[in-house]
Amino acid sequence: VRFEESSGVKLESDVPCIVFVGIGDNWKIGLVETEDSIVFIDEDHSFVFSEDFAHYVADSSNYFVIITRRPLYNLPYSIDEVYGIRTTGRFHFPEKIYHEFYQYYDIRSNEDMKRNPYTFLLEDSGSGYEFYRNTFEACLCKSSEGNSKLAKLLSETEGSSVVIADGAAFGAYIEKILSIAESKTNVILYLPESFEWLVLKSGIVGHKDLDDILACPEVYIESKEYMSWERFFTALLIHCTENDPIKQYSKVKLLPFYYTGKNRDAILDIMPEEIRKLASQD
Repeated sequence: VRFEESSGVKLESDVPCIVFVGIGDNWKIGLVETEDSIVFIDEDHSFVFSEDFAHYVADSSNYFVIITRRPLYNLPYSIDEVYGIRTTGRFHFPEKIYHEFYQYYDIRSNEDMKRNPYTFLLEDSGSGYEFYRNTFEACLCKSSEGNSKLAKLLSETEGSSVVIADGAAFGAYIEKILSIAESKTNVILYLPESFEWLVLKSGIVGHKDLDDILACPEVYIESKEYMSWERFFTALLIHCTENDPIKQYSKVKLLPFYYTGKNRDAILDIMPEEIRKLASQD
């Protein structure tokens, strides 16, 4: 970017691309006038791990590409936006590391599952937790009450587990949770964009542009307003249901509309079969 054509790299972008070159504690000065741009920051700048930088990102109109070997725990980024660098000759290419929202390990037979039910381990303690608790009544549900404690909860849980978290904001924790899951047997790891995304995808609530939004969220999400896609899908679901007391969505308390009858089944249909078959039968 800085050396233009002499770098041997061809750049195609509709917005300015900037390589951060600030020094130490003066990083804000280097970014103060930068708006609506793609900003590249390499691992030599430790400020990217700070809460102060996270607050700046939350209010920024920029898109950030951060090159680091360490997770960025203060930033809610998607598992789908974690890349490795693949080298071919003298060229380097970004390559997605986590290609799917769920992976399975050593799934048991139906008879085994009846004798030894799975434990659902959730980062959600609100509406998402209520859905799984009411839908999978034959299984024990536990909440880690946040992304940062989910890996510890999995490591301490004996027997078979279903681990569910919002993939849209789980990027900093995916490596640790995968490492623990692969060291165990009978673990299902399911990381949809978010619980709200599942509800919207199920079709049980309406919005005139919903299909287009779900097909290309990046076209509709303003990064300055929504720090993560999970927050956007939450705001969208609240907006879609705000005038209907039967459907009115809240992150804190889930109405029966979502976990009963055909609406519950519609949400379940979005999930992989291996999880659907664990649902309690009416």
